[in-house]
Amino acid sequence: MSAAENTDGLTLDIYIRGLGNQEIKGILLKLKNELRKEDCDWEDIKTLLGSIKRKSPETLKDIVLLIVD
Repeated sequence: MSAAENTDGLTLDIYIRGLGNQEIKGILLKLKNELRKEDCDWEDIKTLLGSIKRKSPETLKDIVLLIVD
């Protein structure tokens, strides 16, 4: 999926399940778990987002839309 596609009804969980790249999938699962914590750590989130950006800038664009919605 690219950032230009419609993300209506798409959740981060569904997006992660649809990924083929296991390395990015693992990073996204860590990010999802961190975001769900009541006391999530911004430094951890920033590090994970940076890893995603380096490995797949397109994925970062996609997930930012999902996280914000």
